[in-house]
Amino acid sequence: MHSSSFSSFSSFARVFWASSWLLAGSLGSACVPKDGPGGTEVETPATTNDPNAPLPEGVEVLGKKGIAAFAVAGETGKVAVETLGVEGQTFDKVLQAEIKEASGSEWTVQVTAKNAEPVAKGDVLLATFFARVVKELESGGGETQFVFEKASEPYTKSVQYPVRLTGEWRKIHVRFVAGESYAPGEAQAIFRLGYEPETLQIGAVTLQNFKTEVPIGRLPTTEAEDKRLAAAPVPVVDLPVIDGGELRLAVNPAKVLGNISPYVYGINSQKLADTGATVRRNGGNRGSVYNWELNASNAGKDYHHQNDKWPCDVMGYKTCDEPGAQFVEFIKENKQGAAESVVEIPMQDYVSADTKGPVRENESAPSARFLKNYPKKNGELVLPPNTNDGAVYQDEFVKLLVTKFGKASDGGAKFYSLDNEPALWNSTHPRVHPNPVTYEELVQRSEATANAILEVDPSAFILGGVYYGWSEIQNLASAGDYQKYNAVYERQVDYFLDMMKKLEKRHGKRLVHGLDFHWYPEARGQRRITEDAADVKTIDARLQAPRSFWDPSYQEKSWIAEQTKQPLRLFPFLKEIIKKRYPGTELAMTEYNFGGTTHVSGGLAQVDVLGVLGREGVYLANYWGNSAGVGDLPPYVAQAFKLYRNYDGKGGKFGDVAVAATTPDLNATSIFAAKSSKHPGELTVIVINKDQQKRFAGVIAVGAYKQAQVFVLGKSGPVLETGAPATIANGEIRYTLPPLSATLFVCSAT
Repeated sequence: MHSSSFSSFSSFARVFWASSWLLAGSLGSACVPKDGPGGTEVETPATTNDPNAPLPEGVEVLGKKGIAAFAVAGETGKVAVETLGVEGQTFDKVLQAEIKEASGSEWTVQVTAKNAEPVAKGDVLLATFFARVVKELESGGGETQFVFEKASEPYTKSVQYPVRLTGEWRKIHVRFVAGESYAPGEAQAIFRLGYEPETLQIGAVTLQNFKTEVPIGRLPTTEAEDKRLAAAPVPVVDLPVIDGGELRLAVNPAKVLGNISPYVYGINSQKLADTGATVRRNGGNRGSVYNWELNASNAGKDYHHQNDKWPCDVMGYKTCDEPGAQFVEFIKENKQGAAESVVEIPMQDYVSADTKGPVRENESAPSARFLKNYPKKNGELVLPPNTNDGAVYQDEFVKLLVTKFGKASDGGAKFYSLDNEPALWNSTHPRVHPNPVTYEELVQRSEATANAILEVDPSAFILGGVYYGWSEIQNLASAGDYQKYNAVYERQVDYFLDMMKKLEKRHGKRLVHGLDFHWYPEARGQRRITEDAADVKTIDARLQAPRSFWDPSYQEKSWIAEQTKQPLRLFPFLKEIIKKRYPGTELAMTEYNFGGTTHVSGGLAQVDVLGVLGREGVYLANYWGNSAGVGDLPPYVAQAFKLYRNYDGKGGKFGDVAVAATTPDLNATSIFAAKSSKHPGELTVIVINKDQQKRFAGVIAVGAYKQAQVFVLGKSGPVLETGAPATIANGEIRYTLPPLSATLFVCSAT
C-alpha cells in the first residue's frame, strides 16, 4: 500500500483529518482543535520584501511536468485514471479520475508525484491547480484532497488540504511551509481519490517553491472559498416511514452476563448538568505539559504552541492563580455531582513555565519558557510549593490533591492517567518532546510516574498506555524500536503489558491498573462518521460502527478493516491480550466520539456505545465530543446519557447487572437489558431501531413482568419523551419501534 502508511499516518487521522486543514506553518484550521480555541501555528519566514513588489518566479518542484508527473498508486482497481484533452481553458490537457468503488480511507487510492527539486525546511510553497467534478457524488458535488508529505514513513505532512469540487472549473491555490527538508524524490504531492464514486478532473498543476524570499501572506490563496465549500453540509434526506412488520426480540433475565461498571458513564470536562454521568476526566493534549504550580499549560500544535491558563479559565474557575486550581476546582465540582475524577499527570521532561502566549521554535525546551518536570521529589513534599526552584514535581501535586480531598480510598481523586497519547508527543508538543517516543521510553516514564503517584496515594487507580488509537496499540506509530520488540511481542500493547507485569514483581505492587486507549472511529459512509454529516450512508455507518467494539460478524468500511481484513471486535481483542500478558488489568477508553452531534443518529450511536460498554465489561469510559471536551454535552448525546442515568428526571437508572438479550437483525436493531441490584424485581431494556425508514411492531419477550414505563429518544428532537405505558401479556411487550429511535422499557413485576 502506497504512502501515508497505516502505522504512522493514522496518528493524524483522528486529530486533524476529516474536513480538516493541517497546514504546517500555514493558514489555520477549519476544525476546533481538541485542546484549544482554534487554529494552527503560522511560522512566517523572515523577509524584507516589498509587499507591493511582483512575486519572483518560484522553482517548479515537480519539474514543470504538471499532470504528467502524477501516477496512480494504492488500490488502482478502484479507479480509472486517464489524460484527456480539454477546450476553452488556458490548459489543453487534464487528468481525469473516475472513482468506481468506494474506499475505507481517502488514501486507499491516490495519484502521486515525487519532487524533482530539493525542498528545505521552512521553504514557502504554492500549489496551484484547476479542478472540477464531471460526475458528482451521490450526495452532490465532488471532493479530493491535496497533500504534500514525506514519501516514506512516517509520511510527515507539510499540508493536507481538503478540496470540495463543483461542476465548474475552479482555480485553487494552496500555500504552505515545508515541515522538513527533502532531497529530490524524498517528498510527494498527492491528490486523494479514496472516496465514494465520482469523476473529477484536474489540470494545470504547478508546485512552486519561493524558499524564504517571499512571506507566505503574499501568496494567493483560495482558502476562504475552499473552507466555505468544505463546511457546506451534506444534504439530509428524511426518508419516508414504511412498515417493517413484526420484529421479535428476547431478554433472558435469568442469564446474567456480569456486573456493569458504574464508570462507563463518563465524560471529559463537559458540565455534568442532569446527565447522571458518573466520572469526569480533565486531560488531553494540554495535560501533557500542565504546570500545576501555575495552572499553566501549552496548546502545542493545536494552537500556536501557546503557554496560557486557557483550560482553567475556560471552565470558569476563579482561583486560577492558586496552585493546582484547575484540578482542585474540577474535583470539587465532581464531588458535588457525585462523580469520580480522572487526573492527567504529565510524564514528559518539561512543563509550561509561564502564561505569556506562543512559544517560538527557537524557544523550545530547555529554555526559560519551560520548567523541568520530575515524577518524584528527592526531599520533603512542601505545600504550597516552591515556585522559584526551577522545577515541578508530580508527587507533590498528588500530595496537594490528597491533602485537600483525601486518598482515593477516602473519596479523593480516584483515577490518575499517565499523560496522554504518547506517540503524538513529538507532533503535538515538538517544543517539549521533538523526537518520537520509543517502547522503552514509554515504559520507563510510566514506571517512574506511576510509582511516584502510588507512594503518595497507594489506593489510586493508575491508567496506563493512554493510546490515541489503533496504530499506537500496534506499534506506537512506528516507534524507532517497534521492529525489535514486535518481533517478540507482535504488538506494542503486548510489550507494554508484559513490562508492567514484570515491574509489579520488581516493585511489589501493581503500577498500572487499567489499560487506556482512545477511539475515534475511522468508519466511513459518505463521510467519516466522526463528522456531523447526516447523509443516508454516513448515518448508517455511524449506527453500525459500535458493532466494531464486539461483533465477530461485522466488518466496517475503514482503513483499519482494509488492513486487517477481518472484524475488529476491539474489546474482546484487547481483553484477550490482557488475559495473556497481564491478567487483572482493567480496560478503559477515556476518549471517544461517534460524531453526528446535531442529528439523532449521534444520540443513538451514543446509546449503543453505552450499552456495549456495560455489557462487554469495560471498566471506565469517557466521552470526548467534537470540541475541546468542555462546555455542554451535545444535546442528543446528553439525552443518551440520561436514558441510562436519569431517564425520568428523578434519578431513574438503567440496571447494573447485565443480562442476555438478543435480536434477529443486528443491522436494524440493538438491544440491551439489565437487572438492578438496588431494586429487585426491576428489569430495564433498551431497544434501538437503527433503520432510517422502517417502523417495527416490536415484540419483546421479557418473562414474568407485569408492566413497563416507556421513555423514547427519537427524531422529534433531543429530548426524552415519555411513551404510553406498556402492558406485559404472556411475558411479552408489544410496542411500536419508530425508525431512528431508542426506547427504554422499565419493567416491574407488580
